[in-house]
Amino acid sequence: MSVALLTDGAFATDVLAHPGLVVVDVWAEWCTPCRALVPIFNTLAERYDGRVRVAKLDADANLETVTRYDVRALPTVLIFQGGVLVERLSGARSLGSYVDAIDAHLARRGEAVVAVPSVERTMAPPATATATTSGESDAIREARALLSHHEAMLVFKHSNACPVSFTAKRQFDQFTVANPDVPTRLVVIQQERELSNALETVSRLRHESPQALIVRDGRVLWDASHGGITKPRLEQAFVAVRPPG
Repeated sequence: MSVALLTDGAFATDVLAHPGLVVVDVWAEWCTPCRALVPIFNTLAERYDGRVRVAKLDADANLETVTRYDVRALPTVLIFQGGVLVERLSGARSLGSYVDAIDAHLARRGEAVVAVPSVERTMAPPATATATTSGESDAIREARALLSHHEAMLVFKHSNACPVSFTAKRQFDQFTVANPDVPTRLVVIQQERELSNALETVSRLRHESPQALIVRDGRVLWDASHGGITKPRLEQAFVAVRPPG
């Protein structure tokens, strides 16, 4: 089954009137992180064929729906159950993250969750040996995995309740568009508070919001917060931390 294409005009019929689960990827052509979700959503459509409607909505062409559901960051994934918005996932996530969210909602409906081995978490780096310590939470393991990325990665912690954070988020978005080769991870604090707290624990760097971290090989190479997060500063920081050549 292919990913369905949604429009403002057909949204009520295709999503709100649907009795089951509908997962909507809100994206835009100019959004670099959105491109990472293309293969992920193709996989989701195939995996949940006949059980979950998997769809995408072009934000630029469908402003009525974007405004109605207060979509302020791209990509944003909206999950509807019986026409009601039940979950919002901002920022590009791993395949495993979306599978976990969908399976949780299916379980609440009383549907059996079909186990499929080796779900690839495509947006997160593989966990290192230090990430498998017995008793650690999933959030701590993911935080360790992010910090252990083999090349410099930009982690941006964003609060969708803070005007200053939205200003910094625009700088982050401009940076990602101009530097599509740089691995990034957007952490929206309201949706991923456990991961945000885990990053503070693992990095031993006091949490701030907004906050930008450049991480590699288990270390924070550079960090900034609030007005210190600008596209030029991010670009200068990556020049400084990347090996010559």
